[in-house]
Amino acid sequence: MKTLHLITACIISTCFAGAALAAPELAVDQPVHDFGTVVQGKKVDHIFKFRNRGDATLNVARVRTSCGCTAANVTSKALPPGGKSELKVTFDSGGFGGNISKLIYIETNDPQKPVTTLTLKGHVAEEISVTPRQLNFGSVKTNASKEIAVTVTNQGSKTLKLTGITSPLPQVKIKTGKSNLKPGETTTFSVTVTPRANDRFLSGYLTITTDNPARKEIVIPLYGSLAR
Repeated sequence: MKTLHLITACIISTCFAGAALAAPELAVDQPVHDFGTVVQGKKVDHIFKFRNRGDATLNVARVRTSCGCTAANVTSKALPPGGKSELKVTFDSGGFGGNISKLIYIETNDPQKPVTTLTLKGHVAEEISVTPRQLNFGSVKTNASKEIAVTVTNQGSKTLKLTGITSPLPQVKIKTGKSNLKPGETTTFSVTVTPRANDRFLSGYLTITTDNPARKEIVIPLYGSLAR
């Protein structure tokens, strides 16, 4: 009788131990995706596939990305053991150039790895190169002027037309160069700011409009402070 009770106790203990060990486990088929080379302005779509390799329900609590240029959506957030789901990621290459790497984080109830990192990487080929990418005028005295030169290079295979260069700030004056650029050609224009007496700081942008369907508008941040 004692032997029977001992066996029964062992079975119950084993069952409880098995239940305590039950846990979800996230497994991603290919956590890194290289999309190769795309022309700047094109959107890249990719689907990451993942599954629950554990023996308890896997719950996706949150998905976040390393920047606002990347969006991610999960098809199913509750996966039973053996269940599968997909994560669709969209990367907007507008405003980026060269080699890029964007991270996507999946937060789940996987006790061994509560945060799983996915990587979307590749090369963005710029058809239009603008230097500098932002205009920092630093400290400028009232009624004094400061100038920054901006260069635009056509790195595409077709002639590029700059249809406009504007800023909503009345303190900004723009002196343009040539507007039609053959492949490989560069133009330079100057941006001059003259702060007013009641200005505390400068904050705005410059907009370059083109006939390139992928980059019809190029926005350049512009900022500075007023020297007293």
